[in-house]
Order: sequence, then C-alpha cells, then structure tokens
Amino acid sequence: MRSLFTTAALAGCCLAAGAAVADGSPRGALRGPAGIAEGESLLSARAKLLKQGWRPTRRHAADGYEYSGAELQLTGRKIFEVDSCSMDSSRCILYYAKKGACLRMDSIGEQLRDMTVTRWADECPDTPPKPSAASPKG
Repeated sequence: MRSLFTTAALAGCCLAAGAAVADGSPRGALRGPAGIAEGESLLSARAKLLKQGWRPTRRHAADGYEYSGAELQLTGRKIFEVDSCSMDSSRCILYYAKKGACLRMDSIGEQLRDMTVTRWADECPDTPPKPSAASPKG
C-alpha cells in the first residue's frame, strides 16, 4: 500500500512539473503577474492576464499615432494596448491595468505567433522612467 502512495505522489509531482512548462516558457523561469514568464508567447501571457482580471490599457485611440511594422500585426488582432514597437528588433511595449495597478509588459518578435515576453514592470503609461542606480545624479 505504501508503494502505491509513493508511486501516486511521484506521478503527481511529475505532472505538476510538466504543467509548469506547458505554456512554452523555460523551466524555472521567473514568474510575474498571473503567472506570466520570460520567454512565454505573448498571446499566452496576454490570455493569462485577461483571465486574471488585467484589462488592456488602450493606447493611441485619439492622438493620430500611425502604427507600423509589428504594431500593425498587434492592432490587426485587436491588441490595442500596444504602446510602441521598435523598428530594428521588434521589441514591443504593452500596458494593462487592474484595480488601480499598472503593468508594462515587453515582448520581442517580428511575427505575432513568434512574439515572446522579455520583461514586465509595475509601470503606468506616460510615467517618466525611473532613473537607474547607474545613472549619474545631476
């Protein structure tokens, strides 16, 4: 009987470990809000955020901003929380909000299906960036 419990415990452990990487993120990846992880697909991370109550913060609704490159792919899929994407490496910045908290999520990738999360921060749109510890004071 004890052997049966040990086998069941080991099976549960292995299933849980496999589930941790079912989203395509690397094993042992640092987890952020809603369980998002560096290296996870942008679409998977976005779905997790929405499911956990994070709401997209729509950007450029009335400011005349002209989307280009990866931004067009995102807005074409109704991902209007995109703030901007760089032209050289297709690094994109997206914003979300939940109960007064803000979230900035960065991604990289030229095609939507290949975009992955690179980082996230508790940061609201239009907030000046915080100076880094290495920047000179002046």
